Amino acid sequence: MNKFILQNVEDAEIRELYEYAVHLGERHIDTIQSFFQSESYPLPVGFALQDVSTNAPKMFTDPLALHYLNIMSIHGCHGYSGAITTSSRKDIRAYFSECLASSVKLCDRSKDLLMSKGIYFRPPTLTPPERPEFVQSEGFVVGLLSKKRPLSCVEITDILFNLKKSILAKAVLVAFHQVAKSSAVKRFLEDAIKVKEKHINVFSKTLDDDHLPAPPSLESEVTDTTISPFPDQLMMFHVGFLFSSAMVYYGSGLASSPRKDLIAHYTMAIGDDMRISGEWLKVMTDRGWMEQPPLAENRERLAMASKT
Repeated sequence: MNKFILQNVEDAEIRELYEYAVHLGERHIDTIQSFFQSESYPLPVGFALQDVSTNAPKMFTDPLALHYLNIMSIHGCHGYSGAITTSSRKDIRAYFSECLASSVKLCDRSKDLLMSKGIYFRPPTLTPPERPEFVQSEGFVVGLLSKKRPLSCVEITDILFNLKKSILAKAVLVAFHQVAKSSAVKRFLEDAIKVKEKHINVFSKTLDDDHLPAPPSLESEVTDTTISPFPDQLMMFHVGFLFSSAMVYYGSGLASSPRKDLIAHYTMAIGDDMRISGEWLKVMTDRGWMEQPPLAENRERLAMASKT
């Protein structure tokens, strides 16, 4: 993705940032390959530069390309921090720590560039309370039929965070739907777009109810190309990642939101994404596009094989 976007970026500052991102990706691939080989694991097939049509027209405008890099760097920050805490080997933890540091740097640089170009959506500013306060009644958690209390700063942060990622995901889905070749993939992407549009509307209205602004859409930053630079398999893989990570972030928002209407919204969003993920899995497996990760030994099958 980054290599294709890089070849079409016109802005010099955004191009320099994409060159850095591509360099990071190439370095990661080399290191990960060495880990697999040292443990005698087969290398994943994945994707290669020959899977990308280098002659295809640009798909994203420069502003969308910058938003894309910023959101993907955020995914990197979250993913690598989780990898550090779940890894046991010291060398693996050291590697993921380096990855996290580079993702933080990429996130910082892309956010600074969004701000300098005037296209970064800043979260709203709240008036500080005069003193610390404690919850006095169950009114703090109501929100389905009863009058809702204002959103807390934590809830606003989670809603904005999820909205930004959903808005970027919808733009990517629109671009992929525009160029996909398979009718089955097009149908899937059309359904996925409707789901993201539903979530954006629900959470944008939640902010609007408290007279808070929502981030602007990004679909207008998708070009009019109908020539695909990527195989359908690569685009589907990318979409699967976006939806699986969205469920994690919705779950985080659900856990930190006491208001019952927000709990209902997050539960709905997770359910929708689970349904889309199920459809995604069917498309991927029906076409043999999904690589299987190494599995634990099937002890029952081994026992049956040793029977005499």
